[in-house]
Amino acid sequence: MTRTHRRTATGNALALSACLLMTLMTFVRPAAGADGSDAGAQASVRFDLPAQPLDAALVAFGEITGYSVLVSSDLAAGRMAAPVRGDYTPAEALQRLLVGTQLGVRFSGSNAFTLLALPAAAPAAPPLPEAAPAGLALQAYAAVLQRSLTRALCRLHPDAFGRYRLAFQLWLDERGKVRAVHVLEASGVAQRDRAVLQRLRSLLMDGAPPANLPQPLTILLTPRPDPAADCAPYLSLAGAS
Repeated sequence: MTRTHRRTATGNALALSACLLMTLMTFVRPAAGADGSDAGAQASVRFDLPAQPLDAALVAFGEITGYSVLVSSDLAAGRMAAPVRGDYTPAEALQRLLVGTQLGVRFSGSNAFTLLALPAAAPAAPPLPEAAPAGLALQAYAAVLQRSLTRALCRLHPDAFGRYRLAFQLWLDERGKVRAVHVLEASGVAQRDRAVLQRLRSLLMDGAPPANLPQPLTILLTPRPDPAADCAPYLSLAGAS
């Protein structure tokens, strides 16, 4: 069975200077297999994405698949994503989306990737080797951010986290402490948004960011299939302390 997802170029509202799309999944994907691979990565999903600016297309792709992507503004600026319509695995859809952009994909996990410039003389060649260490460091830090944010927001609003949509930008200092935060798309509950902003302004991530981390970071939270399960580890630890 496939699901149909329709997105338009209105997603451009989140096409900002640097995007770290940590899209919390809106549907349950099959669990990882015994070999560590994500079975959901092999399942077909119905895409209905028009041609649009690459920034907006990546936001839409992240919302549909739950994939995380880290891409700098310089790399995405001025590029158009190809339309993707039909039933594809996320990997297949991503390759179609990038047709004509001269960008390639480097996966750092079953559902996390970076985009890298392909050599101009050989568009079909693999990404430049020298970019790999930086790309992997950025993807590793994406996991640090997701863990830190999930823990902070679960403890702030244990009955609300994972049940609302909210988009915001973060700027971090060299220690990983938030030095500025800006809401891009409100959740619809002003009191909750103010509380989230106040908590984020004092948040210190679990690790320092890599030196080449593009900022600001754009974080998109969407409803989770089982938010109570997502928060349970952090709430049990808080209760034990």
